[in-house]
Amino acid sequence: MASSSFSIHFLLFLLFVFFSFSNAHTPTSTIPKHANIVFDLERDPSTLQYMIKINQGTPVSEVKLVVDLGGKLSWLSCHKGYSSSSYRPVSCASPQCALANKPVISTRELCNGITKNACCIYINNPVTRSVGKGELISDLVNVKSNPDSQETPVASPRRCVFGCASTTDNISNGLAKTSKGVAGLGRSSALSLVPQLAVAFRFSHIFALDLHEPGTDDKLNETGGKIYFGGGPYLHYMSDSEDFVDRVLTYTPLLINPKSKEEYFVDVQSIKVHGIAVPINKKLLSINKKTGIGGTKIDIRIPFTTMETSIYKAFTNAYTEWVERHNANFTTSLNITRVAPVAPFATCFNSSTVPMVNMFHRIETPSVSFIFPKSVWKIVLFDLVRVSDGVDCVGFVDGGSKPTTSIVIGARQIGFLEFDISRSRLGFGEPYIYEFM
Repeated sequence: MASSSFSIHFLLFLLFVFFSFSNAHTPTSTIPKHANIVFDLERDPSTLQYMIKINQGTPVSEVKLVVDLGGKLSWLSCHKGYSSSSYRPVSCASPQCALANKPVISTRELCNGITKNACCIYINNPVTRSVGKGELISDLVNVKSNPDSQETPVASPRRCVFGCASTTDNISNGLAKTSKGVAGLGRSSALSLVPQLAVAFRFSHIFALDLHEPGTDDKLNETGGKIYFGGGPYLHYMSDSEDFVDRVLTYTPLLINPKSKEEYFVDVQSIKVHGIAVPINKKLLSINKKTGIGGTKIDIRIPFTTMETSIYKAFTNAYTEWVERHNANFTTSLNITRVAPVAPFATCFNSSTVPMVNMFHRIETPSVSFIFPKSVWKIVLFDLVRVSDGVDCVGFVDGGSKPTTSIVIGARQIGFLEFDISRSRLGFGEPYIYEFM
């Protein structure tokens, strides 16, 4: 009898998810016009991890969760208790429990023959890769409509599903000390935060990261940002026009890694440093269909973009070639001067000799370009890191000779990105010089 009830509920749940995803693929005009929602991000100064600040529970309290772009499920550390009058345990006979425990054989396997049991799950720490035990729970989440949107504000709160880590075996090791767990934003799981919010508020499966704080020119020391769900507008202030304008994005397809379907891979086909092509073994840039090794992905838990060793060496050599060309061609200007490297970086310069960007025009400035099949993502302004007074380093790191992923684009090189899961594409915008004024 329990299995029959489960089957009916599971079928209804699948139909609900199907129609929700169908809405995401329909033309924009047929999707109900709701405002998108926005959460604040906070960057931990020690780990450099970004945390989303979520108001949830009853009474409402702020919870900080480390953002994991490849996470299947958001989870909280509950070993010291979880206090909320709106908290509900999720039944082991529920479709959510089945989704959280894929693959499963039957309801009996999940419930040990007792359908009133809570849903037991395993919690994954994306930093240490450790696994702990927990339960699946739901609670109310309060959201804030994007104040820049002209559409109807969303009604809040809504109930969302989380993992509740009951284990005490250091499941939170490696996470920012002020965090209470992890926010999973994986692209394929029905229980990641993206589809849950899309279903709850009836908007497209889209989220966007804004990791640049207006008014600061030192991205390394930024402490915040924003994350949007449901699409734009994404207004930002332009000092040259003294007005707020929407971002203009360029898109490239998102790829699916068969061994890591939750993560966001893109088809980088080549890299240039100031127009100088970096010689790369093309096999490293493609994803091995059997092993999942290779390719390029986005991961903001990584503070600086990492590259497989041979790619990194060729990349830093291209910087050296650019410096030599610059010094030879611009005899009337100050020569760029190399200084001793500062770990973990390999190429550093005297800051006072690096070409600068001023408010009237852009003199040749260090720039990296990721070349996609039909577009180019220029990492302008975000390629250098001020490591100390007078020293700028190329903010890319050697990822080792046998990494799982050849190139991991980290937070330092990201200004604004839109992850459009419904259309399987990544939107990126180059930083505007007037955002830094």
